[in-house]
Amino acid sequence: MNTSTLLIEFFLEELPFSAIKKEILNVHSKFNKLLNENNINVDLDFFWTPRRLIFVSNNFPLMQEDKMIEYFGPPLSIAYDDNGNPSDATNSFLKKLNISKNDLSTNTKNGKECLYYKAFIKGKQTKYLIEDIILDFLDSLNFGKSMQWGNVESSFIRPIRNVFTLIDNEFIELKNIEKKYQFLQAQLIYPHRSKSPKTINDINDYFEFLKQNGVIYSQIERKELILNQIKSIETEKNIKVEVDPLLLDEVVAITEYPNALYGEFDRKFLELPSEVIITSMKVNQKYFATYKNEKINNGFIVICNAMDESAFDCILDGNKRVLKARLEDALFFYKNDLNSFVQNDIDCSLKNIEFIQDSGSIFDKVNREINIAKAICDKLNVDSSDIIQAISISKNDLLSEMVGEFGELQGVMGSYYAQNNALKLMIKEQYLPLQEDSALPSTLQSAIVSISNRLDSVISLFAINKIPSGSKDPFALRRACSGIIKMLIKFEIPLNLFEILPQLESSYKGIDIDKIFKFFCERLEGTLCVNQSVINAGIKSNQKDLYQLSMQIIALNSLANSEFRNLFKRIANILKNTQIKVDSIDRELFEYDEERVLFSILEEFKALDIATPKDRIEKLLVFKNPLQNFFDNVMINVEDNKIRENRILLVYSIYKEFFKVGDIKEISF
Repeated sequence: MNTSTLLIEFFLEELPFSAIKKEILNVHSKFNKLLNENNINVDLDFFWTPRRLIFVSNNFPLMQEDKMIEYFGPPLSIAYDDNGNPSDATNSFLKKLNISKNDLSTNTKNGKECLYYKAFIKGKQTKYLIEDIILDFLDSLNFGKSMQWGNVESSFIRPIRNVFTLIDNEFIELKNIEKKYQFLQAQLIYPHRSKSPKTINDINDYFEFLKQNGVIYSQIERKELILNQIKSIETEKNIKVEVDPLLLDEVVAITEYPNALYGEFDRKFLELPSEVIITSMKVNQKYFATYKNEKINNGFIVICNAMDESAFDCILDGNKRVLKARLEDALFFYKNDLNSFVQNDIDCSLKNIEFIQDSGSIFDKVNREINIAKAICDKLNVDSSDIIQAISISKNDLLSEMVGEFGELQGVMGSYYAQNNALKLMIKEQYLPLQEDSALPSTLQSAIVSISNRLDSVISLFAINKIPSGSKDPFALRRACSGIIKMLIKFEIPLNLFEILPQLESSYKGIDIDKIFKFFCERLEGTLCVNQSVINAGIKSNQKDLYQLSMQIIALNSLANSEFRNLFKRIANILKNTQIKVDSIDRELFEYDEERVLFSILEEFKALDIATPKDRIEKLLVFKNPLQNFFDNVMINVEDNKIRENRILLVYSIYKEFFKVGDIKEISF
């Protein structure tokens, strides 16, 4: 097939990082999918910057591939009337395809002979198809919020300023796109903001022009450049830099020509907690924090988008002024809090802060969390005094000036203001894990505090029917449940909602335990990263303790692809729709050694002390060979009812031991 080059550049007003983060991973696949749907089989390369989306190929087909399409009409039995004339169904088929009956033949479909038509469709020149593909592509993108500009009726994330398209180095006019999005298409490429545009006629000239004029079009190259610049600064200044992955992704996304600059702030601000300094730099200003001797350093790295080195000092001075003002405020609030903030017990002023409408105040929430923590501690038989004290003061920092200014630091600031050192870590870690893959609390006590916080949120919102549906989860309850499950596993904490929640009913408007338990079970697949059928197998065991259920599922997953699993599925199939009519196994009815051996192993197995589901799965392997021998040499469905039922009961008794972990017949892969 004749191929050549393709270049498409969507030139836009600067894209916000929030939009890039939401959709950028889908952009490439969406365009390639549209090409394939249009019978253009090529995989384009994709690059992006905050101001442009670039698609390129050096082997782009100049023609669609020819294709043959088959059409099946009505079965021959109803295609013609008794006189051989086309029936209504046949006429409808002919009209639909705009053909005559002489064009028809017959072919077999689903065992029936049907009317049949085969059409040959010759491929079109791709340059005449590209505009419609681009229109469909723009309609397919979902960056979140969109906007309208000028007289544009359609909306998009940001105004489109140009769509530059070359096929075989021929500039393609896109009048419909130009009209729809209200821009004047030009054969110009706009480089870095500080440089002038240029008319481009060749794909190689395009990339060379960008490189020479302040646009590093490859997102991968920008990331590597930033990391190398940071390493150079580390060596030069003898410091270490905290390269936060999310911040790195953001500065890659908002720059076309990144330059890393090192600046310093007044050392007096090191009096502030390191989290305050880092939040001021990372969250508010997009700076990288620096460290010296494993302590926070009074230096920062900012990634600018400037080409002119003579402007770097001015850029640094501006960033220093902004950071200084931010840290001055923080230091003022921090000192005020240290002078006035006393944390001995729950602050009654929390009654004035609503948790969620119809779910009481933060004061009420704290007391509910205390009740949850007590129930968990009683089950674990651990001292709850420090945990209860930590929860009592855990939300007090919501009243502090620091958290009023830096909302991200709730919990963290409370740990600094706590006068009892034993409580500091629990308060600091009460909201962990912050994200799906972030760190869990580091101690059992901290985990109980965090679980109590999250579990109360889940129960409270379920009680007022604010339950996540579809993709909507405004209160992040799915993440809350996932975090709870991970903490239960890490610290081996039993949590039976059917035991705990009845003790808490008076604190909530209503508790549907079944619904909450089901919601937790729905989180197990993503949290444990196992197949849903394995989850179902564990749930079938009727285990209600979430920790034990998680352990059973993990143990089942280790067995899922083994031959042993197939052996137990055979047992399950034998017992399917079988009623057990006898109460105990009668050894006198055994006729074969295989029965006696299997029964002996069963008796020994029942006497074992089995601590965990994993241990049970491993010990169940003792049945593998005896079971296989039993199935190979003993017929179960014999004519003698007593012998048949005795053998079924023997098999059932072994299956019951496995069922304590899960119903293996549910596993489907």
